[in-house]
Amino acid sequence: MTVAGLGLLCMASLATAQQRLKVEASNAGFKPKVVSLRRGETLRLVLTSADEEHCFAVDALRIEKRIVPGRPTEVDLSVEKAGTLPFYCCLEPGREDLRGRIVVTE
Repeated sequence: MTVAGLGLLCMASLATAQQRLKVEASNAGFKPKVVSLRRGETLRLVLTSADEEHCFAVDALRIEKRIVPGRPTEVDLSVEKAGTLPFYCCLEPGREDLRGRIVVTE
């Protein structure tokens, strides 16, 4: 393999690693509260719970996933329009601390 080929392989590995993000839900809120991605990019969220059952909902993307302690839940995000999309725990939708946002840039 050439040096250029190795460089491309390393870049591909970095890109794959950057396309996954762990989001933890707990009674203290989501961590992180802000998820960023580029328009058209696919980002896999690995949703976990630190304490009890929670939910991850994004109305604009028609996503609603239960998050059970000890069992990661994965969801792929791909957004074609720049902007900000709110997410929240659908089990306790009124709690402001269980809210966050997805920021989509060009």
